Amino acid sequence: MTRKEKQAQTIKEVGGHPILADLEGNVDKAVDNMEAIIFAAGSGPKTGPDKTTAVDKNGAIKLVSC
Repeated sequence: MTRKEKQAQTIKEVGGHPILADLEGNVDKAVDNMEAIIFAAGSGPKTGPDKTTAVDKNGAIKLVSC
């Protein structure tokens, strides 16, 4: 899962099957029929505590609860 089309293209080039979605939005369809999720997202060092909570914490919770 990636939120940027450019990243999706890179994933396709190496044989992956990207799904476009954003952890701050609805991710229900992104995890349909998935048996496992590896969470490797992060808001990054240039964001504030609000993004850290929204992406790193709430995004992970959202994926687990789908």
